[in-house]
Amino acid sequence: MNFAFRVGLAAAIVTCLPALASAQSNVQVNGQVRLTVNHISVDGGNSLNELRDNASRLSFRGTEELGGGLRAAFGMEFGFGADTGAMGDPNFRHSYVGLVGNWGALTLGRLDSGTPSGSPLYSQVTSITSFAPNDSGATAIGTSMLNARNRVSNAIGYASPRMGGFIARARYYLRGAGTGTEAEDDARSLDLGLNYENGPLKLALGYGKDERSGVLKAAEFDDKWQAGVRYDFGMFEPYALVGVDRFAPKAGNRRSVRYWIAGVKAGADAHSMVFNLLGRQVLANPKGERRRGQLAYMYKLSKRTELQAFVDVDDADSSKSKDRTRAVGAGIRHDF
Repeated sequence: MNFAFRVGLAAAIVTCLPALASAQSNVQVNGQVRLTVNHISVDGGNSLNELRDNASRLSFRGTEELGGGLRAAFGMEFGFGADTGAMGDPNFRHSYVGLVGNWGALTLGRLDSGTPSGSPLYSQVTSITSFAPNDSGATAIGTSMLNARNRVSNAIGYASPRMGGFIARARYYLRGAGTGTEAEDDARSLDLGLNYENGPLKLALGYGKDERSGVLKAAEFDDKWQAGVRYDFGMFEPYALVGVDRFAPKAGNRRSVRYWIAGVKAGADAHSMVFNLLGRQVLANPKGERRRGQLAYMYKLSKRTELQAFVDVDDADSSKSKDRTRAVGAGIRHDF
């Protein structure tokens, strides 16, 4: 799908929005624009300055009351680069239809944490930890450090209602390409998550498993466990999340890769700060660990507009020298 077609598709949806809204009054349009100016430097290498998008998006979502406490839900969310105007690839961050009732939420389609069923593992990351300040661009950690498996296609998702402080989530999806050489259901994944919240205390436990017809490929992801805790003391909210990813055997590789994040969010009025320390063992180097530190400051000009500044230091492999990346950035986030 070429760029012109993508822009035309987005324009057509926006043009038709008044008709959609009149036919269904609860259609909502919202989104986020996130931009920072960054300075990136690498030990023993070059440095660069950049204006960078940090996962800006445009969302359309709505519900229809069906009676008896049941309602239909749907949504589409475009990702776009606010720095260049380019559409995301693929076009949609999520695109779903589902049903929501007293029994919970069931969704079908391309799913992530922004859908009614949430994301079993990534929704735990967003509940337990705080980002510094965006989980994108120079400060991205959800995929690179924690393997949180947020956004997937060809998926079925479920989230239970809250019961005694507990919410359970499950998601099953087909990873096959649906080509002449690989059937759509040749590779499959299952993610499960259990979250608990009671006043200032939050707990999380998650599990993920991949399968393939026959056997997994060498070094292919096998399964994972993670657990997290967060406590709100008022001005300070410390948290920690730990996990282990297991992979199919390959000579020279680890079988299990452990990861962790420990941090604290501090805030008063419109000011907030986040400090994170992270670690992840290197899959292809049994002696190496990826180590990372983040410090961020955010100031809310309003409920929708936030100033952001951060420092991120990322050591890709502790057993090697001159591979540390430093990023310093500042920017603006606006929700609409």
